[in-house]
Amino acid sequence: MNEKAFGLIYTGESNNQLRDITYSRSIAAVPFGGRYRCIDFILSNLVNTGVTNVGVIAQKNYHSLMDHLGSGKEWDLHGKNDGLYILPPFLTRDNVGVYNGSLDALHSYLRRSRQEYVLLCNSLIVFNANFTDMFKSYLDSGCDVMMLYTKDPEMQRPEYGTYLDIDPTGKVIDIEIDPTKPRYENTSMD
Repeated sequence: MNEKAFGLIYTGESNNQLRDITYSRSIAAVPFGGRYRCIDFILSNLVNTGVTNVGVIAQKNYHSLMDHLGSGKEWDLHGKNDGLYILPPFLTRDNVGVYNGSLDALHSYLRRSRQEYVLLCNSLIVFNANFTDMFKSYLDSGCDVMMLYTKDPEMQRPEYGTYLDIDPTGKVIDIEIDPTKPRYENTSMD
């Protein structure tokens, strides 16, 4: 899989539920368990899946995140051609210094990557996963996009999250974003 897909992690800016914690750092840089940061989990998931090229989209307050990530050596992401790349926003005549979401940042990273596919991830949810089976299912399905989701009711949060209505063939037919009370049992893992 490592030759076919690269990972792209959107670090997020802030969150109303984490307002004080994310005042001076991105969500990805929030400490977890004393030693880790939220981004460590998704980075480990990608590396354990075999991804060797990862871009980290940084928006604001990313200094502590850059200090934590360093060269990527701790995740074995410090190769000559592939590795860990921090993608801070940039100022140009057309760009005001922040990405307009993950697709804008994806556009800037595509020139750097030699892989054909992208695993677009977020650093908002702490979970362990191996994306190998999901990626194989994606290739076999012929779909344009595949989303990771869970039916675990513990993942549902009122007024927060993305919820999916999925038909019997596995296609998403409706999406709810930040509903007061989620109608669908499938929670997107971002």
